[in-house]
Amino acid sequence: MQLALAPLQTYTDYHFRNAHQAVYGGVDKFYAPYLKMNNDGTIKSAPKIDVLPVNNPLAQVVPQLMACSVEDFFIMADYLEELGYTEVNWNMGCPYPMVTNRNLGAGILNKPDDLKRLLDAIVPRLTMRLGIKMRMGMDSTAEILDILPALNDYPLTEIIIHARYAKQLYNGGCDHAQFANCIALTKHPLTYNGDITSAEEFEELQQLFPGITNWMIGRGAMVNPALFEEIKTGRFDDSETYRSRLLVFTDHLENSLVACNPDKGYALSKLKSYWEYLADELDDGNKLFRKLKKTKTLSEFREELLVFMD
Repeated sequence: MQLALAPLQTYTDYHFRNAHQAVYGGVDKFYAPYLKMNNDGTIKSAPKIDVLPVNNPLAQVVPQLMACSVEDFFIMADYLEELGYTEVNWNMGCPYPMVTNRNLGAGILNKPDDLKRLLDAIVPRLTMRLGIKMRMGMDSTAEILDILPALNDYPLTEIIIHARYAKQLYNGGCDHAQFANCIALTKHPLTYNGDITSAEEFEELQQLFPGITNWMIGRGAMVNPALFEEIKTGRFDDSETYRSRLLVFTDHLENSLVACNPDKGYALSKLKSYWEYLADELDDGNKLFRKLKKTKTLSEFREELLVFMD
């Protein structure tokens, strides 16, 4: 069984990945959020910094990119290869309209001929290994039934499937029946992604898909960073230990954020974004997050946390 941390834009950045590795275990593979192009033909700076080897010293990370042209793809792939990466993951899963309306992310999934043309042009030139993370379609999960067989023509390392279609965003349930149909349609290793938020839910999915050995967790890990350990070991921290480790985790996040940017307002804003998720796992967590949102300084933020955790 292999467990991977999903690439959630602005969340599972190197601050989160390194803090997680320092405090928790259970993750076999880390995926970095996607690189994306500026309108002027350069790569956006924040994701470029996120994948720098100096910022990822603890474990091998698989970087991700988002492209809808051969030129853009290779600008980003060449940058990653120069940094020493040997594998790249292509994002065909981002569901947000500002992305899909530009044929990026899941916006390519209802254009299978365009997708095939891109792969025909990219694969022969690419010297890195290539995997794909995708939704089941743009407008319907049925679109995956035509896409997967076409992908068998290409030497992909893996296909990660988030078991929703793009226009759902994150609403409604995952289509488990359609994911089961996918298994027989591809020769590539499949990774399941979508709504794994507890060890119990993971066990249910294992029973549904006994042949699947690769799993990716995103939002569930943002809420409960101990989730990978719980799945792998079957052990669960008591409340006091869970809260104590969460404070240590937050310390690592804060230290990394302050080291990255001397503007402490940046660190405070990022910590609030992380804790919008982390508070969900705690009793009275909503009450805590309302207080954290009102804090003006890092010291106030820390004080509210300590008082709540005491």
